[in-house]
Amino acid sequence: MIFFEGDKTFSLKTDSFTSGELDKGLWIVLAGVNETPPHIALISDGKYYSVSTKKVDNESPAEIFIQALNRKKIPALFIGIKTGSNVIIRNETRPNGSSGRAILPNLLFEIYKDLQPLGVHNETCLSPIKEVFKQYFSPEFTEVNYVFELLALAEKKGLLENCISLNCVTPNSNVITLPKYSMAQIRNRINQLSTPITSIK
Repeated sequence: MIFFEGDKTFSLKTDSFTSGELDKGLWIVLAGVNETPPHIALISDGKYYSVSTKKVDNESPAEIFIQALNRKKIPALFIGIKTGSNVIIRNETRPNGSSGRAILPNLLFEIYKDLQPLGVHNETCLSPIKEVFKQYFSPEFTEVNYVFELLALAEKKGLLENCISLNCVTPNSNVITLPKYSMAQIRNRINQLSTPITSIK
């Protein structure tokens, strides 16, 4: 078990980041965990999927994103999601007997391809991730509104594999605890990042 939650916080048991580890598998990204709320994105087999106030990433090289995190010293968590043959997935139509892994890249591309940057609608960076989990794993993921709710449901379903940290300080343990937050805090954060910074004259 790597995910724990209380009334006002949620925690993840982490391992150290290893170069190349994100080249394979599906990962939930929590970037800027020193901010509340953090940015939420996905990495799948070394490709980065994200919607922010500035742009949409669809199959962008994850390596470039990781380099930016390191350059700016941004703390981030990467939660590995089980997608192997022993995991029950919702879409059992697997062409030519291929595994569920073959379906996932197409699903991710289709969900992210028509997205617009955040700010002009009610979507959040978690919205497409909810859709991925709903279509690939279970319709139950439709009901989640926060990443800590998604992680709790994924833990319940045995989907969480591991968690690795980058640029995070864990003085006395390998557990990182983050505050829970409200939808109002999410909207405020999106509005803050969407507002152009004007120079003071």
